[in-house]
Amino acid sequence: MNKKIEFYNTLKCLIVENILNVPENDIDNMYDSWLETKDRLDTKTNFVYSDKSIHNNQKTPKDATVKGIDLPTWFGDFKNKRIVVLGIDPLRNENVFNRESADINNEVIIGTPYALHEKDTRENGCASYWTFINGLVKNNNFVYCTDIYKTYYHNKLTNTRSYNDTDFIKNSNHRDILIRELELIKPDLIIALGGITHKKLLNKNCPTISQNILKTKSFIKLNGEKVDVYTVMHLSKIPRGMDMKKFFDANDIDTTSISMENRVECAEKYIELFKNKVL
Repeated sequence: MNKKIEFYNTLKCLIVENILNVPENDIDNMYDSWLETKDRLDTKTNFVYSDKSIHNNQKTPKDATVKGIDLPTWFGDFKNKRIVVLGIDPLRNENVFNRESADINNEVIIGTPYALHEKDTRENGCASYWTFINGLVKNNNFVYCTDIYKTYYHNKLTNTRSYNDTDFIKNSNHRDILIRELELIKPDLIIALGGITHKKLLNKNCPTISQNILKTKSFIKLNGEKVDVYTVMHLSKIPRGMDMKKFFDANDIDTTSISMENRVECAEKYIELFKNKVL
């Protein structure tokens, strides 16, 4: 999350002009804090703001609660092959708001995808994501982590999560911002976590994921160039073990020594998969 990286200042402008309406200095302070505390145990460094700071083009409804925004993170040497790991949205719940003493109706919690700025969460609750991302970095790749939707909320009126809220997903600003972000990073390849991510990124339905990733490989044009997109099963607890097993079998990955319900072990196999077929 080094701010000295060449794209940082442009990314910061993109954030304050489209996602979080705060002074640029506030964004600097967040990244400085995350970089300083990322390896400390028992340290939580989310930031809480009034929900009025959510940019208008995110079009968050009035009846929204447990609102969240995740700002991108990055790891490794920018001179290496560049990989974007693309998730869905910054999920929040009442427990997180209680921990932060935040108002679920009138405030928004700012963090990073999979809370990668927090050592405790990175190595425990979100260990599968960190295992995958860190494994890619250790194999001499630069990894940039972001979400399709930069804002999350729960709509009390319709009892709907934001990515299932019709008006929210029809908002073209989400994809427009993402494309500008991706063109800034200039990735060599994109890894989409799950079907929702695939569909929003590529504007087309996702094929069955539990098959060979070379068969489901697609591409997106960024800066006039084709960039490969590989879609994998999401590392959340939602995919059933048998679906994960089908996915690994289709990609010739031996899983006899692991549990399909252990997402950290699955993430380790993801590293093997990409080393064998892509990198």
